[in-house]
Amino acid sequence: MQYLLWFGALVTLLATAYAIKCYSCESVYEANCGENFRTENYFKYDCDFTAPPRFLENELSKKNATACLKRVFRENGVIKFVRGCYFGEVNETDIGCKLDPTLTAVQNASCHVCDNENYCNGADQLTTRAWKLPAFGICIVIAAAQLLNGGQRDV
Repeated sequence: MQYLLWFGALVTLLATAYAIKCYSCESVYEANCGENFRTENYFKYDCDFTAPPRFLENELSKKNATACLKRVFRENGVIKFVRGCYFGEVNETDIGCKLDPTLTAVQNASCHVCDNENYCNGADQLTTRAWKLPAFGICIVIAAAQLLNGGQRDV
């Protein structure tokens, strides 16, 4: 039973320790990355293996990706969708959602940020919550504790 308790604690810790995984693509190069998003396996990207854009490096306190983003903008009359890893504070998007200053022809930019589950920057998944893995770990810990307490009463 003690192993079950340790397993539950480990699952709970792992739920918060892993890097976020996001879709990474641009609609200019991939039609499935556009408004009618369709998942492709090669869009899946582990954000642990990417660095922040150079134009943001000096403004970020953390250099690791913290969330996923979906950016929609118009450049030279063409609507573009870009999905990828987000760097910066999730609730303060002023820095992390900045566009590259060399993109002078960009208009109507919107930046949607999510950190609630892996691949949350897909279609319209930006409101779901990734509570499942930590909740599972907590349930295992509670069940193991009850089994251990119940087992001691019978002795």
